Amino acid sequence: MISRVFIITATILSSICASNITAQTGKIFSGKFSSEGDVTASGIMTLELSQTGTKIEGVSNYQSVTDDSNSGMLSVNGYAKDNVAYIRFRDQRGNVVADGSVSLKDAATLYFKQTTNSSMLPSVAFLYGKESHSNTPNVSVRSYTGSYSNEGDTTAKGIISFDISQSGSKIEGTANYKTNDDQLDTGLLSVNGYVKVDTAYIRFRDQKGQTVADGILYPSGSNTAFKQTTSSNSLPYKATLYR
Repeated sequence: MISRVFIITATILSSICASNITAQTGKIFSGKFSSEGDVTASGIMTLELSQTGTKIEGVSNYQSVTDDSNSGMLSVNGYAKDNVAYIRFRDQRGNVVADGSVSLKDAATLYFKQTTNSSMLPSVAFLYGKESHSNTPNVSVRSYTGSYSNEGDTTAKGIISFDISQSGSKIEGTANYKTNDDQLDTGLLSVNGYVKVDTAYIRFRDQKGQTVADGILYPSGSNTAFKQTTSSNSLPYKATLYR
């Protein structure tokens, strides 16, 4: 009887261990990621990671847009536990630069948080996948792909239109704003940004690459709403958009 209980217990423990090992051996942190598109970031961070079991290796780079500093190529080593990657960055001489953690935000987005105080890397960053990851959780993200306009809104002072393409959390496209009195026509503006949950954070640039304004897109009933988060006279502060 005791032997039978022991065998059953051992079988259950073996199953649990096997399940834990299987959960830990997924390559959810393998791929290429970049913070390009995060309009709130003060620079662009890239990560190229390879995961084998719980072991993580790779390379990283950070280019600041505030002072043009560049970290150079950094090696990345660490491990994954409970869907969080704990990583260490070293320079080309092998010196430790910083430590941090990376966690999943959705099926195409990682969230990096520095656990040290190094100026060579950002304190936090959203990183968007450049490749598909079949092992990442299937978390839905609202899609803003399509053409939008506030044409038909009789209270609007002008017409703002969008043509947007979304890949994962990353948004790219174009926009134009023209007032009803013909006093302003922005011409074709480029739009870049990212989606977090149901809200799109976007930046507008003119044809010379200069920033015109920032804003957000968000659900408004069956329509989409735009709200400017800066104080530019080149775009409306609010608009209800229709497909």
